[in-house]
Amino acid sequence: MGLFRGALLVVVSVLLFVVFLAGNVLWTLDKSLDYDTIKPELVSAVKEVLEDQINVSEVVGEEFNLMETYCLDNLEYVLSEGDYTFAIPCEIIAQGPDAVVDYAIEDFVEKIYNGQAKEAKFDFAKLKGSIHSYFYYAFMIAIVLFVLVFFLAEIKSNSFILAGSLLSISALPFAKIDSFFSFIPFDFAELFTVFFSQAYSVFLTSLILGLIILSVGIVMKFFGVGFKLFDFINKIKSNQKVSKKQVVSGKPMKAK
Repeated sequence: MGLFRGALLVVVSVLLFVVFLAGNVLWTLDKSLDYDTIKPELVSAVKEVLEDQINVSEVVGEEFNLMETYCLDNLEYVLSEGDYTFAIPCEIIAQGPDAVVDYAIEDFVEKIYNGQAKEAKFDFAKLKGSIHSYFYYAFMIAIVLFVLVFFLAEIKSNSFILAGSLLSISALPFAKIDSFFSFIPFDFAELFTVFFSQAYSVFLTSLILGLIILSVGIVMKFFGVGFKLFDFINKIKSNQKVSKKQVVSGKPMKAK
């Protein structure tokens, strides 16, 4: 391998590792910000806030009889208390006070997730959409860089071994990311934990994928060596047959 080609391979490999690492970060954020993933955290926080500010359970208990009466001729009851307003379908009211409280909390959580509530600090849905787009770009860049590594490597199996190793290594920091957050002040640590709640899942997936790619490279290298050994044995056998023919005929074979 020429000096320039080798140096270029090193540069591309470093870039590929950086993209793998950035891609894992984006993938973690994308998975962690999924509504079904982040919903339990938001429900817990919102329930605490609503109970503290308006005591939503008590309010629903006081108005529940009125809700049932109102629903005899209507499809929806609007519950308003302080700065909070909830539109409760009568089919939910028919399930009892607890169902009404749960619906009000989940409805408020959905508004916070979509940035529709004034109390929302983030528009989680919009942020997730942006991160998903960046992850897609990182994925495409990683493919381009891998193709470059493939063409720069003299032994093509080494490109898979290199890419698989880099992907596996880039996954390792996500196995113990909670330990890193322990050095951050509590308020910020809690926020980061929400954003990186799926870090271990990404670690396992990236590690397994990296090991699969690495294994493909090892298998390619093994079969490459095997094919060379097979060709070498065939050449030896061919030479032995030629020698036997020469001995039997007593004449040297003419070179073709």
